[in-house]
Amino acid sequence: MIVIVVNVGSTSLKFKLYEMDNETILAEGKIEGISKEKSEFKFASKDGITRQGIESFANYNAGLDKILKFIINDAKIVSNINEITAVGFKTVIAKGINDAVLLTDDVIQKMEEFIPIAPSHNPPYINAIKNIKQLLPGKPLVGLFEPAFHKTIPEYAYCYGLPYEWIEKYCIRKYGFHGASLRYVSERVTKILGKNNLKQIICHLGGSSSICAVKKGKSIDTSMGFSPQSGIPHSTRPGDLDPFVVLYLMKKENLTVDNVIKKLSEESGLLGISGVSGEMKDIVESAKNGNKRALLAIDTFVYNVKKYIGSYIVILEGLDVLAFTGGIGERSDLIREKICSGLEFLGIKIDNEKNKSVLKEIKEADISSRDSKVKILIVPTNEEIIVARATVDVVRKNL
Repeated sequence: MIVIVVNVGSTSLKFKLYEMDNETILAEGKIEGISKEKSEFKFASKDGITRQGIESFANYNAGLDKILKFIINDAKIVSNINEITAVGFKTVIAKGINDAVLLTDDVIQKMEEFIPIAPSHNPPYINAIKNIKQLLPGKPLVGLFEPAFHKTIPEYAYCYGLPYEWIEKYCIRKYGFHGASLRYVSERVTKILGKNNLKQIICHLGGSSSICAVKKGKSIDTSMGFSPQSGIPHSTRPGDLDPFVVLYLMKKENLTVDNVIKKLSEESGLLGISGVSGEMKDIVESAKNGNKRALLAIDTFVYNVKKYIGSYIVILEGLDVLAFTGGIGERSDLIREKICSGLEFLGIKIDNEKNKSVLKEIKEADISSRDSKVKILIVPTNEEIIVARATVDVVRKNL
Protein backbone atom coordinates (compact mmCIF):
# COMPACT_ATOMS: atom_id res chain seq x y z
CA MET A 1 0.00 0.00 0.00
CA ILE A 2 1.42 3.40 -1.03
CA VAL A 3 0.43 6.41 1.08
CA ILE A 4 1.36 10.05 0.67
CA VAL A 5 1.43 12.11 3.87
CA VAL A 6 0.88 15.84 3.43
CA ASN A 7 1.92 18.39 6.06
CA VAL A 8 0.34 21.79 5.42
CA GLY A 9 1.56 25.16 6.67
CA SER A 10 0.12 28.61 6.05
CA THR A 11 2.26 28.90 2.89
CA SER A 12 4.11 25.58 2.84
CA LEU A 13 3.48 22.05 1.63
CA LYS A 14 5.63 19.11 2.75
CA PHE A 15 5.20 15.48 1.78
CA LYS A 16 6.49 11.97 2.36
CA LEU A 17 5.55 9.06 0.14
CA TYR A 18 5.59 5.67 1.90
CA GLU A 19 5.48 2.06 0.85
CA MET A 20 3.60 0.88 3.93
CA ASP A 21 4.35 -2.85 3.63
CA ASN A 22 7.81 -2.11 5.02
CA GLU A 23 7.35 1.58 5.93
CA THR A 24 9.96 2.71 3.41
CA ILE A 25 10.14 6.38 2.39
CA LEU A 26 9.95 6.39 -1.41
CA ALA A 27 10.15 10.17 -1.81
CA GLU A 28 9.92 13.35 0.23
CA GLY A 29 10.15 17.08 -0.21
CA LYS A 30 8.68 20.49 0.44
CA ILE A 31 7.44 23.65 -1.22
CA GLU A 32 7.85 26.96 0.60
CA GLY A 33 5.85 30.00 -0.48
CA ILE A 34 2.55 28.63 -1.76
CA SER A 35 0.47 31.48 -3.30
CA LYS A 36 3.47 33.82 -3.29
CA GLU A 37 5.20 35.24 -6.35
CA LYS A 38 8.20 32.97 -5.85
CA SER A 39 8.09 29.52 -4.26
CA GLU A 40 11.09 27.34 -3.53
CA PHE A 41 10.73 23.58 -3.93
CA LYS A 42 13.04 20.66 -3.20
CA PHE A 43 12.17 16.98 -3.81
CA ALA A 44 14.17 13.76 -3.48
CA SER A 45 13.45 10.09 -4.12
CA LYS A 46 14.80 6.99 -2.39
CA ASP A 47 16.84 6.26 -5.49
CA GLY A 48 18.61 9.61 -5.41
CA ILE A 49 16.59 11.48 -8.02
CA THR A 50 16.21 15.13 -7.00
CA ARG A 51 14.49 18.23 -8.29
CA GLN A 52 14.69 21.73 -6.89
CA GLY A 53 14.11 25.25 -8.03
CA ILE A 54 11.91 28.33 -7.83
CA GLU A 55 8.45 28.55 -9.37
CA SER A 56 5.11 30.16 -8.63
CA PHE A 57 2.37 27.96 -7.13
CA ALA A 58 -1.01 29.66 -7.01
CA ASN A 59 -2.48 27.20 -4.48
CA TYR A 60 -2.03 23.82 -2.81
CA ASN A 61 -3.55 22.13 -5.84
CA ALA A 62 -0.72 23.46 -8.01
CA GLY A 63 1.81 22.40 -5.39
CA LEU A 64 0.51 18.85 -5.16
CA ASP A 65 0.33 18.64 -8.95
CA LYS A 66 4.06 19.43 -9.03
CA ILE A 67 4.72 16.77 -6.37
CA LEU A 68 2.73 14.14 -8.29
CA LYS A 69 4.57 14.92 -11.52
CA PHE A 70 7.86 14.38 -9.69
CA ILE A 71 6.66 11.06 -8.25
CA ILE A 72 5.22 9.80 -11.56
CA ASN A 73 7.27 11.41 -14.35
CA ASP A 74 10.66 12.19 -12.80
CA ALA A 75 11.28 9.60 -10.08
CA LYS A 76 8.97 7.05 -11.78
CA ILE A 77 7.98 5.57 -8.43
CA VAL A 78 4.45 4.90 -9.67
CA SER A 79 3.08 4.96 -13.19
CA ASN A 80 -0.10 6.88 -12.33
CA ILE A 81 -1.99 8.33 -9.37
CA ASN A 82 -4.19 5.24 -9.08
CA GLU A 83 -1.22 3.42 -7.53
CA ILE A 84 -1.33 5.83 -4.58
CA THR A 85 -3.81 4.30 -2.15
CA ALA A 86 -4.58 7.29 0.06
CA VAL A 87 -3.53 10.71 1.30
CA GLY A 88 -2.89 11.31 5.00
CA PHE A 89 -2.97 14.69 6.75
CA LYS A 90 -1.68 15.76 10.18
CA THR A 91 -4.85 17.73 10.80
CA VAL A 92 -5.10 19.86 13.93
CA ILE A 93 -8.63 20.13 15.32
CA ALA A 94 -12.32 19.79 14.46
CA LYS A 95 -15.32 20.16 16.73
CA GLY A 96 -15.98 16.91 18.57
CA ILE A 97 -13.33 14.89 16.68
CA ASN A 98 -10.22 13.46 18.31
CA ASP A 99 -9.31 10.50 16.14
CA ALA A 100 -8.16 9.50 12.64
CA VAL A 101 -11.10 9.77 10.22
CA LEU A 102 -11.99 10.07 6.56
CA LEU A 103 -12.09 13.74 5.60
CA THR A 104 -15.71 13.93 4.54
CA ASP A 105 -17.60 17.16 3.93
CA ASP A 106 -19.06 16.83 7.42
CA VAL A 107 -15.59 16.62 8.99
CA ILE A 108 -14.40 19.63 6.98
CA GLN A 109 -17.44 21.57 8.23
CA LYS A 110 -16.43 20.70 11.80
CA MET A 111 -12.90 21.93 11.07
CA GLU A 112 -14.39 25.18 9.78
CA GLU A 113 -16.42 25.56 12.97
CA PHE A 114 -13.20 25.46 14.98
CA ILE A 115 -11.27 27.99 12.87
CA PRO A 116 -11.44 30.53 15.76
CA ILE A 117 -9.69 27.94 17.96
CA ALA A 118 -6.84 27.29 15.50
CA PRO A 119 -6.79 30.35 13.20
CA SER A 120 -3.23 29.74 12.00
CA HIS A 121 -3.72 26.01 11.37
CA ASN A 122 -7.22 25.11 10.20
CA PRO A 123 -7.64 27.51 7.23
CA PRO A 124 -4.59 26.27 5.26
CA TYR A 125 -5.50 22.63 5.97
CA ILE A 126 -9.10 23.15 4.88
CA ASN A 127 -7.91 24.90 1.74
CA ALA A 128 -5.41 22.15 0.93
CA ILE A 129 -7.89 19.33 1.56
CA LYS A 130 -10.47 20.93 -0.73
CA ASN A 131 -7.83 21.44 -3.43
CA ILE A 132 -6.59 17.86 -3.19
CA LYS A 133 -10.15 16.50 -3.27
CA GLN A 134 -10.48 18.15 -6.69
CA LEU A 135 -7.11 16.89 -7.89
CA LEU A 136 -7.62 13.32 -6.65
CA PRO A 137 -11.38 12.68 -6.89
CA GLY A 138 -12.48 9.53 -5.13
CA LYS A 139 -9.14 8.98 -3.43
CA PRO A 140 -9.44 8.36 0.36
CA LEU A 141 -8.26 11.40 2.31
CA VAL A 142 -7.59 10.74 6.00
CA GLY A 143 -6.96 13.23 8.79
CA LEU A 144 -5.21 12.24 12.00
CA PHE A 145 -6.36 14.96 14.37
CA GLU A 146 -3.73 16.00 16.89
CA PRO A 147 -5.87 15.40 20.01
CA ALA A 148 -6.14 11.69 19.14
CA PHE A 149 -3.19 10.70 21.35
CA HIS A 150 -4.78 12.54 24.27
CA LYS A 151 -8.08 10.64 24.29
CA THR A 152 -6.76 8.77 27.33
CA ILE A 153 -6.56 11.89 29.52
CA PRO A 154 -9.04 11.38 32.39
CA GLU A 155 -12.14 13.58 32.48
CA TYR A 156 -11.10 15.40 35.65
CA ALA A 157 -7.87 16.44 33.90
CA TYR A 158 -9.52 17.76 30.73
CA CYS A 159 -12.56 19.41 32.32
CA TYR A 160 -12.61 23.20 32.69
CA GLY A 161 -14.34 25.10 35.48
CA LEU A 162 -17.09 26.46 33.24
CA PRO A 163 -20.88 26.20 33.23
CA TYR A 164 -21.45 22.59 32.20
CA GLU A 165 -24.02 23.53 29.55
CA TRP A 166 -21.23 25.41 27.70
CA ILE A 167 -18.94 22.41 27.98
CA GLU A 168 -21.57 20.12 26.44
CA LYS A 169 -22.94 22.51 23.83
CA TYR A 170 -19.62 23.73 22.43
CA CYS A 171 -17.40 20.68 23.11
CA ILE A 172 -15.13 22.69 25.39
CA ARG A 173 -12.37 20.66 27.04
CA LYS A 174 -8.62 20.26 27.09
CA TYR A 175 -7.86 18.65 23.73
CA GLY A 176 -4.07 18.68 23.60
CA PHE A 177 -2.01 18.81 20.43
CA HIS A 178 1.21 17.43 18.86
CA GLY A 179 -0.39 14.01 19.20
CA ALA A 180 1.47 12.33 16.32
CA SER A 181 4.85 13.56 17.56
CA LEU A 182 4.20 12.61 21.17
CA ARG A 183 2.96 9.15 20.22
CA TYR A 184 6.04 8.53 18.07
CA VAL A 185 8.46 9.65 20.78
CA SER A 186 6.73 7.67 23.54
CA GLU A 187 6.88 4.52 21.41
CA ARG A 188 10.54 5.11 20.50
CA VAL A 189 11.48 5.65 24.15
CA THR A 190 9.95 2.27 24.99
CA LYS A 191 11.95 0.59 22.21
CA ILE A 192 15.20 2.42 23.01
CA LEU A 193 15.10 1.39 26.67
CA GLY A 194 13.47 -1.99 26.08
CA LYS A 195 10.98 -1.39 28.86
CA ASN A 196 7.21 -1.07 29.05
CA ASN A 197 5.17 0.73 31.70
CA LEU A 198 7.53 3.71 31.74
CA LYS A 199 6.66 7.06 33.30
CA GLN A 200 7.64 9.61 30.69
CA ILE A 201 7.58 13.37 30.31
CA ILE A 202 7.99 14.41 26.69
CA CYS A 203 8.98 17.98 25.84
CA HIS A 204 8.03 18.77 22.24
CA LEU A 205 9.75 22.15 21.93
CA GLY A 206 9.73 24.24 18.77
CA GLY A 207 7.81 27.06 17.15
CA SER A 208 4.86 25.34 18.77
CA SER A 209 5.59 23.59 22.08
CA SER A 210 3.89 21.24 24.48
CA ILE A 211 4.75 19.04 27.43
CA CYS A 212 3.06 15.67 27.91
CA ALA A 213 2.88 13.20 30.78
CA VAL A 214 2.80 9.61 29.49
CA LYS A 215 2.14 6.59 31.68
CA LYS A 216 2.27 3.06 30.27
CA GLY A 217 2.24 4.50 26.76
CA LYS A 218 -0.86 6.64 27.31
CA SER A 219 -1.19 10.41 27.61
CA ILE A 220 -2.56 11.35 31.02
CA ASP A 221 -2.08 15.11 30.76
CA THR A 222 -0.62 17.70 28.41
CA SER A 223 0.16 21.41 28.55
CA MET A 224 -1.91 22.52 25.55
CA GLY A 225 -5.60 22.81 26.24
CA PHE A 226 -8.63 23.86 24.21
CA SER A 227 -6.50 25.67 21.62
CA PRO A 228 -2.91 25.69 20.33
CA GLN A 229 -2.51 29.13 21.95
CA SER A 230 -2.28 27.54 25.42
CA GLY A 231 0.44 25.85 27.48
CA ILE A 232 3.99 27.21 27.53
CA PRO A 233 4.86 30.30 25.41
CA HIS A 234 5.16 29.46 21.71
CA SER A 235 6.91 31.28 18.89
CA THR A 236 4.09 33.80 18.34
CA ARG A 237 1.34 32.48 20.64
CA PRO A 238 1.09 33.34 24.35
CA GLY A 239 0.67 30.06 26.17
CA ASP A 240 -1.36 29.95 29.40
CA LEU A 241 -3.12 33.24 30.00
CA ASP A 242 -5.69 34.50 32.50
CA PRO A 243 -8.81 35.04 30.33
CA PHE A 244 -9.49 38.34 32.08
CA VAL A 245 -6.26 39.75 30.62
CA VAL A 246 -7.91 39.50 27.20
CA LEU A 247 -11.22 40.98 28.39
CA TYR A 248 -9.39 43.85 30.10
CA LEU A 249 -7.31 44.67 27.01
CA MET A 250 -10.33 44.46 24.72
CA LYS A 251 -11.91 47.26 26.73
CA LYS A 252 -8.74 49.34 27.19
CA GLU A 253 -7.58 49.05 23.57
CA ASN A 254 -11.06 48.90 22.02
CA LEU A 255 -10.18 45.61 20.32
CA THR A 256 -12.50 43.40 18.29
CA VAL A 257 -12.43 39.60 18.51
CA ASP A 258 -10.53 39.51 15.20
CA ASN A 259 -7.98 42.00 16.57
CA VAL A 260 -7.40 39.78 19.59
CA ILE A 261 -7.13 36.61 17.50
CA LYS A 262 -4.41 38.24 15.39
CA LYS A 263 -2.52 39.47 18.47
CA LEU A 264 -2.70 36.07 20.19
CA SER A 265 -1.83 34.11 17.05
CA GLU A 266 0.83 36.21 15.39
CA GLU A 267 2.29 38.79 17.79
CA SER A 268 2.58 37.11 21.19
CA GLY A 269 4.74 34.40 22.78
CA LEU A 270 8.51 34.55 22.35
CA LEU A 271 8.16 37.23 19.67
CA GLY A 272 5.99 39.39 21.88
CA ILE A 273 8.31 39.15 24.89
CA SER A 274 11.63 39.46 23.06
CA GLY A 275 10.64 41.98 20.40
CA VAL A 276 13.31 40.27 18.28
CA SER A 277 11.92 37.09 16.77
CA GLY A 278 9.78 34.05 17.42
CA GLU A 279 12.77 31.84 16.55
CA MET A 280 14.68 30.62 19.61
CA LYS A 281 18.04 30.62 17.82
CA ASP A 282 17.62 34.34 17.01
CA ILE A 283 16.55 35.08 20.57
CA VAL A 284 19.55 33.21 22.03
CA GLU A 285 21.91 35.15 19.76
CA SER A 286 20.31 38.44 20.76
CA ALA A 287 20.54 37.52 24.46
CA LYS A 288 24.26 36.81 24.03
CA ASN A 289 24.60 40.37 22.76
CA GLY A 290 23.00 41.75 25.92
CA ASN A 291 19.35 42.11 24.92
CA LYS A 292 17.48 41.92 28.22
CA ARG A 293 14.09 41.23 26.64
CA ALA A 294 15.59 38.33 24.69
CA LEU A 295 17.00 36.93 27.93
CA LEU A 296 13.58 37.38 29.56
CA ALA A 297 11.96 35.41 26.73
CA ILE A 298 14.40 32.53 27.27
CA ASP A 299 13.95 32.56 31.04
CA THR A 300 10.14 32.69 30.73
CA PHE A 301 10.14 29.77 28.29
CA VAL A 302 12.45 27.64 30.46
CA TYR A 303 10.57 28.47 33.66
CA ASN A 304 7.26 27.37 32.19
CA VAL A 305 8.72 24.10 30.89
CA LYS A 306 10.22 23.34 34.32
CA LYS A 307 6.92 24.15 36.02
CA TYR A 308 5.09 21.61 33.87
CA ILE A 309 7.79 19.00 34.43
CA GLY A 310 7.43 19.40 38.19
CA SER A 311 3.66 19.13 38.13
CA TYR A 312 3.73 16.09 35.86
CA ILE A 313 6.18 14.24 38.09
CA VAL A 314 3.55 14.59 40.80
CA ILE A 315 0.68 13.20 38.71
CA LEU A 316 2.91 10.42 37.32
CA GLU A 317 4.02 9.60 40.88
CA GLY A 318 7.63 9.54 39.75
CA LEU A 319 9.61 9.71 36.53
CA ASP A 320 11.68 7.28 34.46
CA VAL A 321 12.36 9.33 31.31
CA LEU A 322 12.57 12.98 30.30
CA ALA A 323 12.58 13.17 26.49
CA PHE A 324 13.26 16.17 24.24
CA THR A 325 12.01 16.50 20.66
CA GLY A 326 10.98 19.21 18.17
CA GLY A 327 13.17 21.91 16.63
CA ILE A 328 14.29 23.46 19.92
CA GLY A 329 14.25 20.20 21.86
CA GLU A 330 16.47 18.46 19.31
CA ARG A 331 18.80 21.34 18.44
CA SER A 332 19.28 23.65 21.43
CA ASP A 333 21.79 22.33 23.95
CA LEU A 334 21.44 25.61 25.87
CA ILE A 335 17.68 25.26 26.39
CA ARG A 336 18.00 21.58 27.38
CA GLU A 337 20.73 22.47 29.87
CA LYS A 338 18.71 25.33 31.36
CA ILE A 339 15.61 23.17 31.71
CA CYS A 340 17.48 20.39 33.51
CA SER A 341 19.49 22.76 35.71
CA GLY A 342 18.16 22.74 39.28
CA LEU A 343 16.20 19.50 38.82
CA GLU A 344 18.94 17.33 40.32
CA PHE A 345 16.90 16.89 43.50
CA LEU A 346 14.30 15.11 41.33
CA GLY A 347 16.91 12.69 39.99
CA ILE A 348 17.35 14.59 36.71
CA LYS A 349 21.06 15.11 36.02
CA ILE A 350 22.24 16.07 32.57
CA ASP A 351 25.73 15.32 31.20
CA ASN A 352 26.71 18.65 29.64
CA GLU A 353 29.41 17.16 27.44
CA LYS A 354 26.99 14.61 25.97
CA ASN A 355 24.40 17.36 25.64
CA LYS A 356 26.73 19.61 23.62
CA SER A 357 28.03 16.76 21.45
CA VAL A 358 24.59 16.20 19.93
CA LEU A 359 24.96 19.49 18.05
CA LYS A 360 27.35 17.79 15.64
CA GLU A 361 24.60 15.44 14.43
CA ILE A 362 20.93 15.53 15.40
CA LYS A 363 20.15 11.96 16.40
CA GLU A 364 18.71 9.83 19.17
CA ALA A 365 20.93 10.27 22.21
CA ASP A 366 21.13 9.61 25.93
CA ILE A 367 22.38 12.84 27.54
CA SER A 368 21.83 11.86 31.17
CA SER A 369 24.79 11.63 33.54
CA ARG A 370 25.88 8.25 34.87
CA ASP A 371 24.33 8.89 38.28
CA SER A 372 21.06 10.36 36.96
CA LYS A 373 18.07 8.42 38.25
CA VAL A 374 16.03 9.67 35.29
CA LYS A 375 17.01 8.92 31.71
CA ILE A 376 17.30 12.13 29.67
CA LEU A 377 16.88 11.40 25.96
CA ILE A 378 16.82 13.29 22.67
CA VAL A 379 14.44 11.63 20.22
CA PRO A 380 13.99 13.30 16.82
CA THR A 381 10.32 13.04 16.02
CA ASN A 382 8.64 11.43 13.00
CA GLU A 383 5.04 12.57 12.83
CA GLU A 384 4.58 11.44 9.24
CA ILE A 385 4.96 7.72 9.92
CA ILE A 386 2.31 7.95 12.66
CA VAL A 387 -0.04 9.68 10.20
CA ALA A 388 0.74 7.09 7.53
CA ARG A 389 -0.04 4.19 9.89
CA ALA A 390 -3.31 5.82 10.96
CA THR A 391 -4.22 6.40 7.30
CA VAL A 392 -3.73 2.72 6.50
CA ASP A 393 -5.88 1.71 9.49
CA VAL A 394 -8.73 4.03 8.46
CA VAL A 395 -8.63 2.93 4.81
CA ARG A 396 -8.71 -0.76 5.78
CA LYS A 397 -11.65 -0.20 8.12
CA ASN A 398 -13.58 1.54 5.33
CA LEU A 399 -12.84 -0.88 2.50
